[in-house]
This record gives sequence, structure tokens and C-alpha cells, in this order.
Amino acid sequence: MSMKFSILLIVFISLMLFSCLGDETETKPIVEDETGWIKHPFYQHDFKAMRGVFELDNHILTLHDFGYGAKTYHKLEDSVEAVFLNLNVAHYPGKLHKHSDRSFPINEKYLPVSFVELPNTIFVYSLTKPMNPVTAMGGLEIKGEDIDPEFRQFSTLGSSRGNTISLNEDYLFLAYEVKNNNARPLKFALIELKENTEGIGVGVEVVSIQTIDAPQREDLVGNQFLSVISVNDGFIVTTFFSLFKWRFDGTIKEFERDPIDRDGFERYTTSFLINDPNTNVILCAETSTFLDSYYSTDNGETWDILRNFVSNVDFVTLDILNFYNFKGNLYGTYNSQIFQISISPNQLIVNELDNSGLVGNKITGISSYHKDSLVMVSTRSGAFYKPSADFLKPKINDSMGLFSGGF
Repeated sequence: MSMKFSILLIVFISLMLFSCLGDETETKPIVEDETGWIKHPFYQHDFKAMRGVFELDNHILTLHDFGYGAKTYHKLEDSVEAVFLNLNVAHYPGKLHKHSDRSFPINEKYLPVSFVELPNTIFVYSLTKPMNPVTAMGGLEIKGEDIDPEFRQFSTLGSSRGNTISLNEDYLFLAYEVKNNNARPLKFALIELKENTEGIGVGVEVVSIQTIDAPQREDLVGNQFLSVISVNDGFIVTTFFSLFKWRFDGTIKEFERDPIDRDGFERYTTSFLINDPNTNVILCAETSTFLDSYYSTDNGETWDILRNFVSNVDFVTLDILNFYNFKGNLYGTYNSQIFQISISPNQLIVNELDNSGLVGNKITGISSYHKDSLVMVSTRSGAFYKPSADFLKPKINDSMGLFSGGF
């Protein structure tokens, strides 16, 4: 593609996107005396269906099926207040779509995604200049065969189990299967990234790629990627047969769980990981009551069995929540409900928060908005906000009084 054609294409996309904004810009959200959730008037029409929300410096970023939106708090003279950008791939001229049943992470530097049309490739976009249209055209392409010559397909999690790709600082974690093997064993990749500031815009480069075989029971066939969370120095992963920590430096520490159930039989079921950043307690929760669950208080270096543990929600029910670490605390959402979650080695408490104004809208993300003054949630039917001081207001049940946990 020539430089002249690239510039013309960028100008065309910019004009097309900016013209979509019309007269729907607003300077600062209105906060009424009512403390319920208020629908944001800006996100309408094609921008209504949202996949997530993230505050980045003086911008609020919203994730959409087609790409992302960026809106600034401080509009400069002769500059635009907001843009909505389609994520593009140079060698694929058609419109790209994200998988409807998957969610994708975002942090201060990167936005990694995969597309239905290119299922065996990951694209990573830099967010250093989120309102620059060049950003949406400069994604780093990581093909499966670039990760592993024997790559078959990515092993993904549904949105109810977390992000398809895990992102932690400058590192991506990916699960995949390899070909030419009837057992289709799992493998994992740890990819280190860096931003490239040379040339037009800001790009992303790969620094290194590490791959490992998933720990596997020699006498059993098959495995399944179940859950992954980020910790300060790497990732913690669960599969049917393993619980392990993969540090950024490439070292691995595996913990052997006891597969013998309370009736003396060998059993393998699904488990999931949740981390309370306020208490620094991580749970590896088994959905089967016949097997032990475990907890860690040192970022996955050591694990202990949960004993004399009290919870007002069982783990099977807890597993249907989408989890968010927000302002140093753990929250869960289910459709339009929001729950504050507290975990210690002895108990797990789930308290439902007030969702007045949100009922019927499926939540997809939580973020601070206008710094610490407001909280915003993204949904599949628009954005909603409320004052931060009212975010932890508990839900009141008409017949029970204070609603403190449960669904």
C-alpha cells in the first residue's frame, strides 16, 4: 500500500467517523439528586452496544463490536471531542467482527483482540494515542504459526469465564492446541510486547515468545483450559489436571491438587480462579463439593486447603459472575446486577449493590469516570453512570430489608 493511498484512507476514515458524532456531544455528565444509575446520553445508535469501558488518563475508552471509542475530558480548540474507530487489518479490506461470546482485555498500553474472520490470529493495538485514527490501522499481527509451528487453534474461554486473551503489563497469555495429535494437548504462550514509537503513530512489537506444554496426567487423555488470572509477577492458570504459576521470567511453579474425592474416587471437574485485591487472597474454587478448594495469600507461590470456610454463595453460583478488580476491590456482575465481593481464608461474602436504573441492561464493564467523581458501567444497551459516593449503596429488597448477598 503506497504512502499516498494510506494517507487518503486515513483521512476518509477520520471524516467518516467524526461525521457520525453529529450534535450528540456533551461536555460533562449531569448528576441529579437521584442516586440511581443515569443513562449517558452520548452513547446512542450504533455506539450503544458496548463490550467494556476503561478510563485512560483524560479519556474514557469504550469497547464496541467494531472497534473502540475514545472521548476526551479536556477538548482542545479546533480538536474533536470524541472518535469511534473501526479496528482495521491492512491485508483484509472487509469489515471485521469480534466474537460475540468472548471478551477482551485492555490496559494503559494495549488493546488485544481476535476477529471472527481471522480466527487463528491475534491483533494488538497501541493505546498511546487513542484518538489518532492511525492507531486503529497499526495493530500488531501475531499468527498462530508465529507462536508455534504445530499450532492448530486457540483454546478460548467464554465471556462468562473471563477474557479470551489475558493481559498483564507488557505480557500476553494465550492458550492453544497443536495439530497432528489425536489427544489435541493444550499448550500455552507467554508473549512479551513493547511499543514502537518510530514512524507514523505508535506501533507494537514482539520482544519474545515462550511456549510450554500444559501439565498433563500421563495416564489420561485430553485436557481443558479453565481459568487464568494476573498477579504481580505473572499468571496463575488452572486446567482439568493442573494449577500452576507462570512467571514473567519464564519459570513455572506447579501445585499438585488432590484428585481423590470425599468418597475415595479419582475425580476431575472444573475450577476457577478469583482474586480479591483488597485482601490479596486468591481462590482456586472447585465447582464440585466432592473435591477440596484452595487459597493462596502470596500471589500463587503456595496454596492451602480451604477449611472451616463460610460463604453466603456456593461456588457453582459464584461461577456465573463476571469479575472485575475496580479501585482495589473485587466486584462481580450478572446481567444487570452488581455485587461487592470480599474474600478471606475463612469466608467469602457477596453483597448486592443498588442497581436502580440499570435493570434490564447487561453489564459488560466497570470504570471510574471523570477521575474519581463518577463510576461508569458499560452495557449492551448503552452506558450508565452515578456518583462514586453512591456506588456502594446496598440494594434494598422490598420484602427483606437490606439485601446482603444471594441472587
